[in-house]
Amino acid sequence: MRAATKKKYLIIIFGVLSVLAILLYFSFNPENGLLFPKCPFYHFAGIYCSGCGTQRAIHDLLHLRITDALSHNILLFPAIIVVFQHILVKTGILRGRSLLGYRHAPIVVMIIVVLFMVLRNLKFYPFEYLAP
Repeated sequence: MRAATKKKYLIIIFGVLSVLAILLYFSFNPENGLLFPKCPFYHFAGIYCSGCGTQRAIHDLLHLRITDALSHNILLFPAIIVVFQHILVKTGILRGRSLLGYRHAPIVVMIIVVLFMVLRNLKFYPFEYLAP
């Protein structure tokens, strides 16, 4: 199989899985059901990880409840932009360099994620608004 054909198949598979995930999150509210897993980090440690609230934020975003989505996990919005830009560059739709392709990108992402996790667990203003 040629590389171009393999790339097309991967794009199609990714697209189909993305549509299925979007339909799942649109149809079912993670806050009410048992279909979606609860955060094991919060369950066992009692503190919010950087991903806590992301499932609820995606559900709210798909229903165009932007402020609710922001209140669940504000880090989701820049993450969507960066991942979407990366996908567009890797598929050739967008020219240029992926934001995740830089040498220090993994370190920067890790610092942001850990800092967000620390800040959202602080119980005083303004950081209390970062909790889901």
